[in-house]
Amino acid sequence: MRTFIFCLFSVVTIFIFSCKTKNKKMEVLPFDTMKVVIWDLMNVNEWNNTLIIKDSGLIKSKNNLKLFQQVFYIHHVSKEQFYYSYQFYEQHPDKLKALMDTVSTYGPRQRFMPTIKPK
Repeated sequence: MRTFIFCLFSVVTIFIFSCKTKNKKMEVLPFDTMKVVIWDLMNVNEWNNTLIIKDSGLIKSKNNLKLFQQVFYIHHVSKEQFYYSYQFYEQHPDKLKALMDTVSTYGPRQRFMPTIKPK
């Protein structure tokens, strides 16, 4: 799990430094939105890793970018908004730690949530 989080942080950090926004007046995404988006990005990254093992012809970075864009689309968040917000959280280590702790506890709770049976 630690290596997975480290891999996600390295991918996100690369994106942050490669994609600088010109408009610094963006709003920081709320804590709960960031929690869910980061959780989904982690899941997408892990799912992509299992696909690469099964099909070595896939290019990981291209496939990751497509999947990340889909996550942003699902949550109605732009890539720039997410990276701006992530950069904000990186500049505030206490908030980043709280966010990552919440993400790590969010996952197991999601797995054990009961599903509603249709009538």
